[in-house]
Amino acid sequence: MRTVLKCLSVGILLLFFSCKNEEALPLLNPESEMCEIRFSGSAFDFQWNGKALGVKDAWAYPVVEFDAIESDTTKLQLTISSLLPDDIKLAVDVVPGVSEIVFSGKSSGKPYDLEVEGYFMPQEEEKKLSITCRYQMNESCIELDTPYDFHFGEDCLSLIVGGPGEVEWNGQVWEKTDLVKDVLRKMGQRVAQRTEMMRVIFHADATLDVFVREVGEENFVQIATLQYDISSMIPNRMNWIFTQEQSRYVETELIGEPLPCSIFFTDFFNDGRDFLPMYFARGDNSGSLYLNIASPYRQRAVSRYIRSKGAEGLPEEEVEEMELFFQIIQEDGAWEDNTWLYLLRTEKR
Repeated sequence: MRTVLKCLSVGILLLFFSCKNEEALPLLNPESEMCEIRFSGSAFDFQWNGKALGVKDAWAYPVVEFDAIESDTTKLQLTISSLLPDDIKLAVDVVPGVSEIVFSGKSSGKPYDLEVEGYFMPQEEEKKLSITCRYQMNESCIELDTPYDFHFGEDCLSLIVGGPGEVEWNGQVWEKTDLVKDVLRKMGQRVAQRTEMMRVIFHADATLDVFVREVGEENFVQIATLQYDISSMIPNRMNWIFTQEQSRYVETELIGEPLPCSIFFTDFFNDGRDFLPMYFARGDNSGSLYLNIASPYRQRAVSRYIRSKGAEGLPEEEVEEMELFFQIIQEDGAWEDNTWLYLLRTEKR
């Protein structure tokens, strides 16, 4: 019995001293270890909806940074940039350990739901940071998996905000608003000579599918799958994100070959992707949507279109009308998003 008691006593003492030794090891300080470091390239593991980013041939090369939150030392501010047009910011809970710091957080505010988890190991020589993100769009701003059908024709482009003044064209005096409406009507008719409809379907994984139905055809044909982003900073702002190949198709096949020093898309991300910012509004009915390319991209598109695709096969007087149209929509203040505003709208349901 005494032998058993001695063994128990020794075991308890060993356990006690081992605990004391473990407690003596200091915990890592999240603020001093993780803040003021810029994680980029292949220096860390980054998973986005199950896909590795930041590695060779990835579609994006995000940058991750952490900042202290003065009011709460149990959290850090996580910022992810160079991934979407808007930076992603999220307060994450941090749990420090002896050799690693674990962090996690979630946000379900519109327009997306985001869950983040990961760890930081400062003793590692190479990839000290690992981060996994699950990013899903929700239906607070846009209907998902619902066809938005744009029927091309004289009514597909609607002038919402015009301007005062008159202009002379073709021997007549026109209200500027009337001339702009006339050109928009003709543009819609011209597109409809070849393409009857465009269908756009948004998905929760932040991709959208674009289909077209050509005149005389019964079925839609898918022409592209793009990424998209809905801004959490600018109301009703949406960005369509293109690969370079997709950008080239839009510029050459839909708008027209670029003029010298004429840039439509912007390589905002410096990784081969381009983005096109738009404003959008949902209509009263399901499947109803209004789209408007943001300035200055809208003016760039018109400038290129009227000098190339839009002018092909037109009589001289109609070319002059389009040039006059462009002069009007780029008058004083025209580079603002709420001046000479015209929208592409879905067909009425």
